[in-house]
Amino acid sequence: MRTIFHIDVNSAYLSWTSVENLKTGNGPDLREIPAIIGGDQKTRHGVVLAKSIPAKNSASTQANLS
Repeated sequence: MRTIFHIDVNSAYLSWTSVENLKTGNGPDLREIPAIIGGDQKTRHGVVLAKSIPAKNSASTQANLS
């Protein structure tokens, strides 16, 4: 029998980025503001991989980000 593990780290990436910002002072605490991971920043187009809780509470969707 073979066991396959799938680990979803998209939300973890948002947390890791937030911790790195706090450690280095290079950005805001992404856990406290509406923040989204995914897509292309230049074209503002793509798939949302993870959202902070404030972004989830503000009902940000792929449709209203562009």
